[in-house]
Amino acid sequence: MSARDRRDDDLEDRLDELEDVLSDLRRDLRETERDRRGPPGAPRPPRLSELVRFTEQYTIPTIIALLETTITSLELLQGTLRLADPERSVAEGAASAGDRLATVRDGATAGLSRSLAELRTALSEADLPEDAASKSIVADARDLTAEIESRIDETRRAADAERASPSDGNRRGDDAESDTDGAVQIDVTDPDAEGEDADSRDAAEDVSTSPEVDVESELESIKRRVGEEDASDTGDEEGADDAGDEDTGDGHGSGTDREETGEGESGAD
Repeated sequence: MSARDRRDDDLEDRLDELEDVLSDLRRDLRETERDRRGPPGAPRPPRLSELVRFTEQYTIPTIIALLETTITSLELLQGTLRLADPERSVAEGAASAGDRLATVRDGATAGLSRSLAELRTALSEADLPEDAASKSIVADARDLTAEIESRIDETRRAADAERASPSDGNRRGDDAESDTDGAVQIDVTDPDAEGEDADSRDAAEDVSTSPEVDVESELESIKRRVGEEDASDTGDEEGADDAGDEDTGDGHGSGTDREETGEGESGAD
């Protein structure tokens, strides 16, 4: 028998011994597990690890599925109610779209600001290189970062102001409506002023509605106005002359009366 055959026999013996040991160990484990479980007829209460595993694998996914189904059904109900009121659905859709756009814009601006802040921190903490070209590049990067941050801040402030201005206008309109509803207003105006305002409004409406001006009609209206003014001035002058003549006649009459009275007195004497 060669040395190789002897080694093979030894290896087979070792494998047989290992198999026997594993069989004994397997038998002992089965007996220990059987003793731990107790008699086969009595139910064993679940261990904590089994409860945790069952909760993780079955209970939580089932609850999540039920909640998702409930949310889906509620969304369907919401869509049905929205279809029943199309005007409200359009307004809410526009508002929600604007809110989503504002959210996306704010998120992008915040991300850019955060990236610029990190870049600025890295540039400020980094030492300037000795090379002149590299030093100028780092300095330019710092300046550009500061300029971009300032522009982002200005844009954000402008957007906030534009977003707040419609709400302020609506608030002022609501306050004005509430004041109008709660207070008694007395309109005290001048009739002449109202007439002038009405004439000016009519003239403005005529100008706005008629883009082409009729020159002949304008000239005729001006002539009529001038003629009416001349007629009124002539009437005033004639009235003044008549009044002067009446005063003159009264003076002559009184003088004649005085003369007749004097003659009578002299005759009596």
